[in-house]
Amino acid sequence: MLVVIAAAVSALALNAQAGNPNPMDSIRRLPSYRSAFDTTTLLAAARVAKLAPSAQQAWNAYLQRSRALHVRDTAAMGRELRTAGRTTMLRAPYTHDFSVKPSMTSAWFATDTARRMAEVILSFQAPNGGWSKHVDFTKHVRASGESYFAEDSTWTWISTIDNDATTEEIHFLARENTARRDARYEAAIVRGIDYLLASQYPNGCFPQIYPLEGSYHDAATFNDGATTNVLRVFREIVSGVYPSATQAQRAAAATAVARGTECILDAQVSVRGTLAAWGQQHDPISLHATSARSYELTSLTALESALILEYLMTDPSPSDRVVRAVYAGVQWLKAVPLHGLHYADYRLTKQTDAPPLWGRLYEIGTNRVIMANRDGVKLYDWDKLTDRRSGYGWYTTKPAEALAAFAPWSRAHPRKGASE
Repeated sequence: MLVVIAAAVSALALNAQAGNPNPMDSIRRLPSYRSAFDTTTLLAAARVAKLAPSAQQAWNAYLQRSRALHVRDTAAMGRELRTAGRTTMLRAPYTHDFSVKPSMTSAWFATDTARRMAEVILSFQAPNGGWSKHVDFTKHVRASGESYFAEDSTWTWISTIDNDATTEEIHFLARENTARRDARYEAAIVRGIDYLLASQYPNGCFPQIYPLEGSYHDAATFNDGATTNVLRVFREIVSGVYPSATQAQRAAAATAVARGTECILDAQVSVRGTLAAWGQQHDPISLHATSARSYELTSLTALESALILEYLMTDPSPSDRVVRAVYAGVQWLKAVPLHGLHYADYRLTKQTDAPPLWGRLYEIGTNRVIMANRDGVKLYDWDKLTDRRSGYGWYTTKPAEALAAFAPWSRAHPRKGASE
């Protein structure tokens, strides 16, 4: 009987993947493909041992909690695999992204379609309380022995804040709970909040994946708004958006917002003594900008810096330090736009009347736009991109939105000792 069930689940997963193919299947066959993992150990024991005693204690306790959680998570999956008569996980159904879309109105959340999706989301919540990314929640409830992740059948990316993961599942369940109250939704939200609180580093930053997975994933991650997404959820907790959140969670979230904001301020890169912007990822201990995937080089980033600035400008009572950081970040964005270029559908063309455009990555110190293929070799010329020309946003107009928001914000928050 178990063999029949396993075969049926396997066929279901394969059919789902055929309808929405996983791009990693073809990417892994590229000659220039490099695994995401490298020899970098950002939180090696030797590095932690060099910290002050109090910091050592905090980091070691955090790392121990992460390891223990990983053991519990994998043990739970081991039990499922044994029950299903399998030795490896089935991949979850793939989709490019999941988020609460504008089309998901209050009326939509009252539909059976929304309810079915909520059931699937509940089933894909990992034992640790978080969610993975790229999972198609329109397909089926997770089967025993099926992974929480869609791109691989190994234990990777099981819970993350990358690509809006975990924060958007919480948002979805909260909206569905408003439309149709269900104690299971409320319990899942509480578990998701606990997961996010537990993932915060001792210095207030957040890793991309928790429990920790090593390599660039352990960096303090601003990429794609990961950190600011979490901090916005924490602000929502404090303001009472989630009625199921406990008093302890509200208090912890308030502290976490303050610590997370300090992490952002501490990580802002200074170039020749002048505050500038942020990188996609920063070393979790030194907070220096660092690289992420092979083609995401150490740099200043216009997109993520714009997202950070928008977050800081929503602080209801910004400190002098927050105000300084915003002015400095805006000044950097104003200094590096590109003109006469249009970027759409992964194509860069000349267009004299195009609005300002920003590169995704800028070389620190020169402010030259940089990019790379999967081989990780730094390039300055768009025409030299090959295997990474498509599928990655090398240019962005997002900073224009941050600059527009800055205009009224700056009138309410003038910079002390200078005029803008």
